[in-house]
Amino acid sequence: MTELAKEAFTSRNYHLAVELYERCLKQQGSSYEVLLGYGDSLLKCGRVKDSIEIYSRCSTAMSVPADRLKHLATALLEDMVGIGTNLRRRIETSFACPLCEGILYQPMTAGCGHTYCRNCVDPSKNCHVCGVKIAIVSETNVLVQRLVEKWWPREVEASRARHEGDILMRKGHLGQALERYNLAVHLAPNSPLHLSNRAHVLLLLNRPLAALTDADHAVRLRPDWGKGHYRRGIALSALGRHEEALYALCISVAIDKNPQAVRHELTKILHRVLSPKVHRQNVLSSRTPYSLTKSALRTRNRHQLMNSNRSRRATLNRSDCEDNSSGEEEFIQTINRRIRSSIVPQVNTKLQASLDRVYQDIEKLKRIESRPAEILLPTLSGGTAGELDCILCCRLLWKPVTTPCGHTYCWMCLDRCLDYSSACPLCVTSLADYLASSQKTVTDFVERALKTVAPAEYTSRAVSHQLELVQGLGLLDNEQIAVFICTTAFPCVACPLFVYEPRYRLMVRRCVDSGMRQFGIAACLNKEATGTKRYAEYGTILDIRDRVLLKDGCSILSTVGGRRFRVLSGGEKDGYDTAQVEFLRDTIVQQDQLLNLLELHDKVRAKGRRWWDTVSISQKSEIQRVFGRMPDVEEDWPRLPDGPSWAWWLLAILPLGPQLQVGILGTTSLEKRLRAIEKTLDHMEQRQLTIAAAPSEQTTTSASICRDGRAITETAISVIQQS
Repeated sequence: MTELAKEAFTSRNYHLAVELYERCLKQQGSSYEVLLGYGDSLLKCGRVKDSIEIYSRCSTAMSVPADRLKHLATALLEDMVGIGTNLRRRIETSFACPLCEGILYQPMTAGCGHTYCRNCVDPSKNCHVCGVKIAIVSETNVLVQRLVEKWWPREVEASRARHEGDILMRKGHLGQALERYNLAVHLAPNSPLHLSNRAHVLLLLNRPLAALTDADHAVRLRPDWGKGHYRRGIALSALGRHEEALYALCISVAIDKNPQAVRHELTKILHRVLSPKVHRQNVLSSRTPYSLTKSALRTRNRHQLMNSNRSRRATLNRSDCEDNSSGEEEFIQTINRRIRSSIVPQVNTKLQASLDRVYQDIEKLKRIESRPAEILLPTLSGGTAGELDCILCCRLLWKPVTTPCGHTYCWMCLDRCLDYSSACPLCVTSLADYLASSQKTVTDFVERALKTVAPAEYTSRAVSHQLELVQGLGLLDNEQIAVFICTTAFPCVACPLFVYEPRYRLMVRRCVDSGMRQFGIAACLNKEATGTKRYAEYGTILDIRDRVLLKDGCSILSTVGGRRFRVLSGGEKDGYDTAQVEFLRDTIVQQDQLLNLLELHDKVRAKGRRWWDTVSISQKSEIQRVFGRMPDVEEDWPRLPDGPSWAWWLLAILPLGPQLQVGILGTTSLEKRLRAIEKTLDHMEQRQLTIAAAPSEQTTTSASICRDGRAITETAISVIQQS
């Protein structure tokens, strides 16, 4: 039966293992190995308290080895994590370091926008707040350091002393570290951080009682802080108060969900609590200073336990000639008799009481409002908001971002500077790598400071920023738009663009930031001219579908044509053109003209398909990569404002001159547009026949058509101009 129970445990069928072990106990009575197996199985089923009673019965006969308590320690820690699930999480405050939770000392802003103390940030790890990989870390954040020193001068001095103490302690200079921690506690006596660090160094200096005093004070100041309970548990363990230490460590795990950090210490405490003799030895040895000699004490206790077991065996083995196996059996039988007749000692009653107290106190903690380790509020004195102005626009910062060199600017102010130069506007440090990483994020500390110190001004700044975006782009409802002067685009047809000029970088950013994601495009007619004379009278609204930002700040846009427009008057905004426009749509087809239009539509589409079949495979592939495949015919194409989309797709790939493209774009007659396409296709077909009749001509069909583009343009324009 015992073997079956072990097999069930190995195969992770823990409920069956419990059932089989219970049968063994009923049939064979209590035995050391069966009880330990039964206790392990109970743990796997979540019955922690029941398993503790089983381990206690085993420990009355002989000390349970520490390695046999690993299941108990793991289950107890998992139980603590589970019951602490609903604890209110600490409210993150960007006025404190996310890691040490104290005032920022030598603040450095990570690429994700969260600011840490210099000694706390680790570029090889993820951000403690958002979990994002810390790829870029700035130099000391100039603005944050200035604000911290102005708002919390006394706390800054305390934080400096604490960080210096941390460095001294890592170097082994414990006495000097204690002096720095004493100064930190003197400057900020109600900070649990400084008390916790001083408790740690006091423990290393063999002063566990003083360490416990600091840990108790830290827990009173902030009962929902797991680190304070952890320091308290270690100090209690050093004093030999193991049940209380177990309570404190369990509370720590329930709050911080960090079972791995305390697993080893908790296992040792369980071993001392559940092993009466070892427990008594540790109580007696608690007078020994807590230091690095703990390993020697553990070795001595282990040797004492081994000698005790040897003496038991020597007592049982009366004769030197007696068989060793019989002595072993007699020893095990003696242990089993002790187990059967044992009563759980008082120390385990205390253990159960400690665990009950853990569950009760965690329920109380769930009702406590979480708060940071140091409550930091900026000074709301006059002139404070002036500290938060952008050095570039001389206005209150809006979406503040910090460069790797440690300077803070408005997001859009920095963007406009980087359009012309990749250097920091203030210290001229190269920001090429920063620009290439595309990791610009809002600095959380500064944004929170803006909302706290100047909430009304920050709200007003947000409104003015949005108004600037709208004014810079124009409102489509008011028929005023920003114009990208480049080429002719057509409705429903893709138009990829490469944006490299600073003015158009600004325009595209405003389109994206405003959420409008639209702008106008018109063909360039005369680069030397000014105003509307530089570009065509007719254009198309483009919808931004995707934007790929390149390392040098340029971008590639994937856009699709939308409504057509006619320019009424031109303007300019921050270097790029704007225009007052009216939007175009095809005239409504009358019912008596619909049949003829249907016939024309089908005929022209058929001609277009025939011509498309003559295009080479390589050219087809390139055209489809840029413009996609020819669209299908819409069911309601006569009623669409721009007619069937396949006609615009065909116009986009036909070798037409710029003037003809603009002329066709501006016509509102679907019939004229179809006839212009038909005349163009007819002329191209005739040209192909001519080339086929003259094979000696060394050129391709498409090249010949391009050379003859003027004739095609003149033919199509004559059709469009017909009334």
